[in-house]
Amino acid sequence: MANASLMYITLSFYTMIKSSTPIWVLVFAFFFRLEKPRMSLILIIGVIVIGVVLTVAGETQFDVMGFVLVLLAAVMSGLRWSLTQMLLQKDQLGMDNPVATLYYITPIMFVIMSILSLVIEDPFVQFASSEFFIDFRTGVLTIMMAGGGGLLAFAMTVAEFKLIKNTGTVTLSVAGISKEIVVISLSMMIFGDQLTFVNLLGLMVSIGGIMAYNYDKIRKLQQNTLGSGDYEVLGRHHKGDNTD
Repeated sequence: MANASLMYITLSFYTMIKSSTPIWVLVFAFFFRLEKPRMSLILIIGVIVIGVVLTVAGETQFDVMGFVLVLLAAVMSGLRWSLTQMLLQKDQLGMDNPVATLYYITPIMFVIMSILSLVIEDPFVQFASSEFFIDFRTGVLTIMMAGGGGLLAFAMTVAEFKLIKNTGTVTLSVAGISKEIVVISLSMMIFGDQLTFVNLLGLMVSIGGIMAYNYDKIRKLQQNTLGSGDYEVLGRHHKGDNTD
């Protein structure tokens, strides 16, 4: 759905709508009890929602089909990361590290994507008529570029799974919006995508939400660290009292 939406909308608009993924990650994290509802967290996600709404309102090349496809892709992404966290954080399932998880889920993904490609895209006809395979040199270059992108995607997925294992899906999705900012900047420089003032305002609001989330996460970690430190000191005092 995400790739199909690019047939109807610009890369920058796609990226801005895809940045709504933290909203759906949080919804599914609450549903599967992976994250405890906190008012501060809900408010922060609300800020990101406002930013996404502003980006949609300011889009001059809006297309309903493209918007629906990329929004559904964001929802499915939220569900995917929540289910991935459930797998990674249950050691008894044997998927306690990123490589083991990829070992089990990659074959299923390959089969599903191959079937969809054969049914929808008819790849053999595409290869025969595509300008990317017009001659041997161009074909080799295309395969090398696709292979390089595949290696980068593999490394990124391993890093994402490791982050989910150690933190959670909400942290991954919110921190990942920094990638979306880079994509938007590159789409403006390379493809000449135009952003309106409302687009930029929505992007800035979303960035503000990301910064607020990171601050909230750091503060919570500091509180937990201080709490555990106080407990250790208190335990030592009790041991000292018992020895006396």
